[in-house]
Amino acid sequence: MICQGQPRISFAHLPTPLEAAPRLSAALGIELLIKRDDLTGLCVGGNKARLLEFAIGSLRGQGVDTLIAHAAEQSNKLRDIAAAAARFGMKAILLVPGPPPAAGQTLQGNRLLFDLLGADVRVVPPNADRAEIMAAQQAVRDEVARAGGKAAILDRQLDYGIDATIAYVNAAEELCQQLAAASISPSAVFIACGAGMTAAGLALGLKHLGAPMRVHAVSIASRAADLGREIEGHAARAAQRLGIDTRLAAADLTLVDDHPDIAYGEVTPELVAVTRRFARLHGMVIDPIYNAKVALALVEQVETGRIAQGARVVFVNTGGAPAIYNEAAALSAPLIAPDARIS
Repeated sequence: MICQGQPRISFAHLPTPLEAAPRLSAALGIELLIKRDDLTGLCVGGNKARLLEFAIGSLRGQGVDTLIAHAAEQSNKLRDIAAAAARFGMKAILLVPGPPPAAGQTLQGNRLLFDLLGADVRVVPPNADRAEIMAAQQAVRDEVARAGGKAAILDRQLDYGIDATIAYVNAAEELCQQLAAASISPSAVFIACGAGMTAAGLALGLKHLGAPMRVHAVSIASRAADLGREIEGHAARAAQRLGIDTRLAAADLTLVDDHPDIAYGEVTPELVAVTRRFARLHGMVIDPIYNAKVALALVEQVETGRIAQGARVVFVNTGGAPAIYNEAAALSAPLIAPDARIS
């Protein structure tokens, strides 16, 4: 086990299922398998439960009683940090960019869950850079210390980023074991790439194990050139912590940024169509912010021949379903040109 010996507390429902998708496969002309990391069990599931096993496992031993994090108002990361804090008797202080909710506004999606889980949600200025975000988190950590508590900042620049990457090295090993048990050897695995830790860990783990699958990391908001540097950095820090010699280069995976015009959080007709397609052909709801972009990239690569007909492909559903409720208007609107391929 590559990650054996790392501090960890097990609470996620692992291994997550690896399931066939026959109707989607038939529609696309490939053999599609879906890795259900939306079913990890913490709160409403999602990939963050994996990394929090490692992060909380380390922090509980240090006497940490408060978790601090910054992300968007609909962040899956913040939701699961709040859920982990609730499960283990800790406090979560979540910093979200302003403006604050309007008076009388009905909260939806993850923002609603923050409150249900008992998190202390604080609004901070929007458009802050990394240094400003870190300073805001450090100020809260100091506030907690003055009150007699001990807080940890869960930020990708710190140990949290290493834990997040290691969690998907472990997921790569889990996936390889499932594929070996089924005597299946896919050529590609598609996964969302936001900050890059999940994709970095998956690609590092597969490379270390000598697996033939190529990771297709689909960018959610960044250009491929910027993501490559981030991924190499995350993988290097994880490899050093794990004590392995394998090193990951950006060239070891395919970085997909085919739709740079789709801003983070924007729900386009193309994303609505592919969300409906996966729902109606597999009975699985994917979120419109992250996994719909992965699904769209997969469909387009099959249609353009970059993924060959008949290829075996794994799609990793990293979760994020609460976003569908925040985007109900976009998802329920009629498409300008209904997708005839949906059946």
